[in-house]
Amino acid sequence: MQVMLYADKVVLRNLASTDWADFLSLHCDPVVQQYIRPVESEASIKTTFIQRTLPWSFESGEWLSLVIERVDNQEFVGLIGFRCDDLSLKRAEVGYLIATSQQGKGFATESLRAVIDWGALQYDMHKFLGICASDNIASQRVLKKVGFVLEGTLRQHSCINGTWFDDCYLGLLTSQRL
Repeated sequence: MQVMLYADKVVLRNLASTDWADFLSLHCDPVVQQYIRPVESEASIKTTFIQRTLPWSFESGEWLSLVIERVDNQEFVGLIGFRCDDLSLKRAEVGYLIATSQQGKGFATESLRAVIDWGALQYDMHKFLGICASDNIASQRVLKKVGFVLEGTLRQHSCINGTWFDDCYLGLLTSQRL
């Protein structure tokens, strides 16, 4: 499925083979990955990249990865997307990775709003989930700006580079999106 979404400051488009260098850089950045997973090998990242450039369907449960580009200069900002968490319950999990140099500029919030609006209409979604480490205050802030509500915390649920993190589960009912 070809996707092209426009917002004020960003354009969201399908991940393409020409995005490899940016994808690799984002996945190798320890600051970006600090609350997600240990930095993986280049071979592992390449496998993920290839899978994410294949044709996508909502029912697959795989991640739809969209590139976030700035409107003003077409600069790579990061990635955003979602995956079907439960087809019968019309529920999807959202996720995003923003390049360190582009953080704090509102790109994640704007992109998340666009993806949720599109996903809600395209797939008649009932609910979106956002999962992040409790220490990832910036990600929680983005989710809450878009209308997500903290629904629960799983204690010491993720271990990244030997450090245990609580995971926050935030939810957004599409009927209540901002």
